[in-house]
Amino acid sequence: MTSLQLADRPARARTDHAKEDRRQILLAAALDEFFDRGFAAARMDDIARRAGVSKGALYLYFPSKEAMFQALVETYAVPNVEQVEA
Repeated sequence: MTSLQLADRPARARTDHAKEDRRQILLAAALDEFFDRGFAAARMDDIARRAGVSKGALYLYFPSKEAMFQALVETYAVPNVEQVEA
C-alpha cells in the first residue's frame, strides 16, 4: 500500500488495521511460547517480551492467559477443523 492510498483511508480504518496487526503479533508470540514451554509454564510476561510489547499492552488485548489460548484455538484450530470437515 502506498502512502497515498494510506492517506485516503479513514483514520479509524488505519487504527483498526493496526490493532488487528498487533493482535496477530501477540497471538504468534503466544503460540511460540505455548509450544516451547507448554500452557502451564507459559507466562504473560514472556509472551509480551516475545511480541515486543509491555505486559500492560498485552492485557489490553487479552485479559488472561486462558483468553489468549482460547483466541489461538478460535483463530488457528477451528478454521482448520472446519476445512477438514467440509
